[in-house]
Amino acid sequence: MFKLIRRLICISVIAVAAFVVIALLKGGEPFKWFGEKSEEAGKLIHEKSDELAEKADELQRTKKKLKEQTEKVREIKKEITDR
Repeated sequence: MFKLIRRLICISVIAVAAFVVIALLKGGEPFKWFGEKSEEAGKLIHEKSDELAEKADELQRTKKKLKEQTEKVREIKKEITDR
């Protein structure tokens, strides 16, 4: 537990130091670039998640149809075997 806390503190110190160095050397431009790229990635992720949701809905509809058809076939089979 102490190792985890120590590592988190070290990572946060390194992140703050990196932020200060980048801000002093290059200003805010790298952060703006990162923000723009993050926004583009977010839009792409949103589009792909919508596509995946549509595919999942399609699979769900197909599953329901197959289940209904299977039940009909079982009923027909039962009717045939009962005769």
